[in-house]
Amino acid sequence: MNWLTDFNTAREEASRTHKPILLQFEMDGCGGCKKLYSETYTNSEVIQEMSEWFILLKLDLIKDREIRREYSAYWTPSFYFLDYKGKSYFNFNGFLPPEELRVILRLGYSEIMIPRGKYDDAIQVMNKDIFNLKNSVLLPRLELQIAVANYIKTKDKAVFMKKLKTIQEQYPDSLEAKMYFWE
Repeated sequence: MNWLTDFNTAREEASRTHKPILLQFEMDGCGGCKKLYSETYTNSEVIQEMSEWFILLKLDLIKDREIRREYSAYWTPSFYFLDYKGKSYFNFNGFLPPEELRVILRLGYSEIMIPRGKYDDAIQVMNKDIFNLKNSVLLPRLELQIAVANYIKTKDKAVFMKKLKTIQEQYPDSLEAKMYFWE
């Protein structure tokens, strides 16, 4: 993976390519960071998706204090999903195995694209290879996010409510099954 290490260079590249930035904070001695590199970043799907969808930026939590303060970062590894201007739309703290990180990548991407009206882009990324993410504990969250993007795009309440019912039936103990939506 091609990690940049300069914030301004990443912003310029994101502006040029129209890709969001995936900022990862790490630091020396971070056990979760080491595990990311030995387990998660060796996965070919993770490598491909991160490289295809994002400008990758890696910063040191201690050395890059000014940027750390801007995002109120306090943990490593941590992931911040930024637009080309550097505005943060979504973040996650901690190590994740490949399947879980792949879901987080989709959620982070969608959180940047949906507010910009890029529903089709968000839906396409979220649905990519979703059948291989069936064991992820985060799958109900991803399915809900897909349903939300589709609803905002189409305003089809019946389809949205049907998907919510399916989530409740398939994942009755999930947070998403317990969320209240209108009747």
